[in-house]
Amino acid sequence: MLLCRFAFFSRRAGQVSDRDEEDRELLHILEAGLRNNPRHGLTGVLLVDGPHFVQVLEGPRSLLYPTLKRIERNPHHNDLVLTGYSEIDGRMFDDWSVFVRTPPARLAGTPWIPNPELATHGQVIETARRVSCGKTGVRQIHAGDLPSGAGQT
Repeated sequence: MLLCRFAFFSRRAGQVSDRDEEDRELLHILEAGLRNNPRHGLTGVLLVDGPHFVQVLEGPRSLLYPTLKRIERNPHHNDLVLTGYSEIDGRMFDDWSVFVRTPPARLAGTPWIPNPELATHGQVIETARRVSCGKTGVRQIHAGDLPSGAGQT
């Protein structure tokens, strides 16, 4: 099996009015990822930074493209742009996680990736790696945050 990684960014469809609404939306996304990704051998990370989604997925090459097409049709995403695709020797992300940027007030206007349209594939991957290892200014949505039985199939 040929293992590959791709990364993309997209814009959130619609506005989120408050943190509770954002949490419900992100739990829905996490639930779908936990339902779909493990059975296909996919791992990765989704970064949520205000209106931007940045996602890295890893897995068998034959499954990544159909997954990207499914995400592209997802009503939560607009303007999806693939930043790159590469063959890899091993996974950087061992499971599937969602991280939400919650910066201190003094950094509130400073995004993880200031200009996603100009970011290289390597910059997107490195940002995802750094954020998934960090603790400051990051809120992780966990599988345990899901209602009992959600995400199970």
